[in-house]
Amino acid sequence: MKLYSRPLSPYSSIVRALAYIKDVPIKIIAPPPGFPIPEAFRAISPMNRIPVLITGSGETIVESVVIAEYLEERFPEPALLPPDSKDRALVRMFARIVDLDVLTPTMKLFELHFVPKRDTAEIDAQFARLHHGLAAIEARMAQGPFALGSDISFADAWLTPTRFIFNNFRAMTGRHDLLDAYPRFDAYEQIASQHPALSRVWGEMTDGLKISLSELEMGAA
Repeated sequence: MKLYSRPLSPYSSIVRALAYIKDVPIKIIAPPPGFPIPEAFRAISPMNRIPVLITGSGETIVESVVIAEYLEERFPEPALLPPDSKDRALVRMFARIVDLDVLTPTMKLFELHFVPKRDTAEIDAQFARLHHGLAAIEARMAQGPFALGSDISFADAWLTPTRFIFNNFRAMTGRHDLLDAYPRFDAYEQIASQHPALSRVWGEMTDGLKISLSELEMGAA
């Protein structure tokens, strides 16, 4: 199997985390350079975005949520969804809140930061959405050893890259106290750093961030 992925892409990092936890035999391939990804990539990814999984039989699967479900079914050990249907729903719900109500507004705020003319109303709206999302996951998080308690799950795959981007995000926006009201989410960095698969993703994103910042500095020079 092949996975088209970029180290700093949080959505790609979600899939890599799942693959590493499950020890999936997968080849990581970088898509063509450039932002946005060049149109020619549509020949591989119909939506022209990553991550993209190419299965052993040649099928193309897009969207991190769909790829995650595929990997869980195709490689059931270790299970990253609980056996009980209610508990599975709670894990999926947590991951979707992280995705839609934390990661999505954060990525939107990254975009708004680089727009020449600041849209203060839209920025405030996205921060309000972000705080609602952070409060929701903070209320559901366990004290450890993983996001939702004693077992690693989809929640950890979503939470690791999401938590990672907040270090640079706080510095970039000047909101260094952004996570003060969310101590469990803030402390999750320590949980991620202690697990081999999650820390591997964290390290890849760290390397990707260094490259990205270097490219930005070169472009500004």
